Amino acid sequence: MMPSAPKQMSIPMAIIIAGVIIAGAVAFSRIGPVQVPAPSGLPGAVAQRQTPGPPPEHFDIRAISDADHIWGDKNAPVTLVQYSDLECPFCKNVHPTLTKILQDYAGKVRVVYRHAFVHQKGPAEANAAECASAQGKFLEFIETIFANTPSNDGLNLEDLPKYAKDSGVADIPAFEACVKDIAYKDVIDADNAEFGSLNQVMSATGNPIGTPFFILIGKDGKETPIIGAQPYQAFQQAIDSAV
Repeated sequence: MMPSAPKQMSIPMAIIIAGVIIAGAVAFSRIGPVQVPAPSGLPGAVAQRQTPGPPPEHFDIRAISDADHIWGDKNAPVTLVQYSDLECPFCKNVHPTLTKILQDYAGKVRVVYRHAFVHQKGPAEANAAECASAQGKFLEFIETIFANTPSNDGLNLEDLPKYAKDSGVADIPAFEACVKDIAYKDVIDADNAEFGSLNQVMSATGNPIGTPFFILIGKDGKETPIIGAQPYQAFQQAIDSAV
């Protein structure tokens, strides 16, 4: 009996299909893994594109003055300028470290606080901190916010008067009016613009920054950047070299 036509073609067709599969496998093996580019706009992407270089030796920031928020001895020879966002969890975590620094280096180190906006509610809280400062409770307000709020835009802005009262602000109606009017918009915007300029300078060297960011100014005027919520030992080493 003659075999049917389909069965006569099955063996050659199998050979052809096998050849196609083998050829495809060889071609694929020559391609190698696909390199997926890192997403733009992220610190990690900058680090992949550019090997970090040495940071600048000098930063263009405004001179420290009585208009600044200074913690510790105002005449201390070493200055730690801090750029912070009240909704930043890392800023919250590093605050106890700064408190310990001021205790351990009493009379030697002062901390200067300046505003930076990373989170959506940061500007409103920065303005509220300035409103508390108008009644002499800047540091107390910041410590109350860090101690009682979850960060990452978790604060209910309607609770700002409550936290102001807990901080010792006496005239709450005046505080509320100050918050509503965004009375210190120019002040906080100037701080944030300075932070933005610093980020551009640091990013150009492959060292992009976020909050918190610090510039340590030694008694000899030497400036050293400190990126992020570093442990106490990192600050200690930098300070000991600057005192």
